[in-house]
Amino acid sequence: MKDKTFDSKVTSVVNTILAAVILFSFSALSLSKEPQKKIFNELDELFEKARLDIKAPSLVFGVVTDEGLVHSRGFGSRTLPDGTAPDNQTAFRIASMTKMMTALLVLDLQDQGLLYLDAPAETYAKALASLTYPTTDSRKITVRDLLNHTSGFVTDNPWADRQMARTNEELNAFLAKAEPFAYAPGEHAEYSNLGYVVLGKIIENVSGRSFAEQLQNRLLKPLKMNNTTLDLNTLTLAQRAGAYNLVDGKYLQEPVLESGSFDPLGGIWTNVEDYGKFVAWMLASWPAHDGPERTLIPRRVVRSVTDGVSLLGASKGSGMVSENDCTMSSAYSMGLGIKKHCDAGLVLTHGGGFPGFGSYVVMMPDKGLGVFSFANETYANAFGPVWDAARKLINSDLGKSPHQYTADVRMQKAYEGVIEAYASSDIQTANLTFADNFFLDRSQERWARQLKEIKSDAGECKVGDLKPVSRLSGEFEWLCAKARVAGYLLQSPLNPANIQMLHLRVILRDGNGRDLVLDNDFH
Repeated sequence: MKDKTFDSKVTSVVNTILAAVILFSFSALSLSKEPQKKIFNELDELFEKARLDIKAPSLVFGVVTDEGLVHSRGFGSRTLPDGTAPDNQTAFRIASMTKMMTALLVLDLQDQGLLYLDAPAETYAKALASLTYPTTDSRKITVRDLLNHTSGFVTDNPWADRQMARTNEELNAFLAKAEPFAYAPGEHAEYSNLGYVVLGKIIENVSGRSFAEQLQNRLLKPLKMNNTTLDLNTLTLAQRAGAYNLVDGKYLQEPVLESGSFDPLGGIWTNVEDYGKFVAWMLASWPAHDGPERTLIPRRVVRSVTDGVSLLGASKGSGMVSENDCTMSSAYSMGLGIKKHCDAGLVLTHGGGFPGFGSYVVMMPDKGLGVFSFANETYANAFGPVWDAARKLINSDLGKSPHQYTADVRMQKAYEGVIEAYASSDIQTANLTFADNFFLDRSQERWARQLKEIKSDAGECKVGDLKPVSRLSGEFEWLCAKARVAGYLLQSPLNPANIQMLHLRVILRDGNGRDLVLDNDFH
């Protein structure tokens, strides 16, 4: 398909598209609460403006909980110049957001014992055996390297995007003479589309099925993603968004890249309704819990995307979106950006960009919330708007986490003992058992003295429930006569468990409404 320039003048075409008010609005679940309506209205305004800012002919977005799609809306014209609005069935190409699905198929094979992530990748893709490594002391590329972009392959945007239609034979011939190394394996992280193409070959070789068949059988069909595909030919023009590139004020129609051996890097076409099912399934995989599986790929496989990634906690500071946002710890693992956000906890992200398309997703498993957006303009930058939307969701009523651990019986008993200790101002009279470190860290005499001090500062308290942080730790906050008391309780790893740490603090409020923590914070 050749590039086609629409003959309309810049002012008439661009102004018509950017001022378009053709839109759709729907809600997949019935949510009638006013606070939810308010946040959804704010998101509608945010993404409507975002489409104008990124100058995309059309844009759609979706908000998801771990139960499913709860809100979405679309703006603009999915094809030019007819002005037809996109809806929740309009397919967009999500490009590199495909990678997380490719990675899940690899992790699924590992879970079945059919491959090992730390084995040399050439074990499962013989074409790699002919590679010439950059140094004599280079180690072999592992499957994990390919997943995490540590293979040493040179970054290949946008070259790889234009290779989508290569056949398997062409891919094998290419690999036989390739010299892809920018670094030795493991020496440096560098984003490699080629690495994910090789992972597609590994999936085929190990499973005995084509990448498309494995994707369909293990993921799409169980999730009932019936309108998600790698094959453009299964979609009519009426079912998908057109692909466009704004050049010198004119929209050029991009040739749609055909399907082929490079599909595992970014070949998926999907719509809002289907992708919402995928995001909901991802979110529902946290935390570990009992119950039936939604797909053939177990929840433990989904959670393994973070294996080996130990992110430190994040704190408030200069962030990626605004000066009031968090500074986040970040890493790349298994087809996803893995982040630790000071308010949202674990965050999973990825973007996608192709000629004619741009997309981005933020998933917050600890909050049970996700948001994503698709647009049909070349490498459309959906990153900023989706992060803006995520921040709004974090602070909304919808953003209150549905994911909580259940307090262990021993934890609940220990918490009741802490309440008793506060009431009596005597930790020794409470129904508590302690680890051997407890009174070595702070003597019984100091505990007795400081419990009296903290009760003097706060007064009598109305105790609240223990909020489990994990199965062996929890937080609590009490509303007292003169202040609030905040606490943290941590059990030991022993059996039976006993208290290894108790942390308390008194929080007063000054005349200006600010919290002041008294200097009797102790543990």
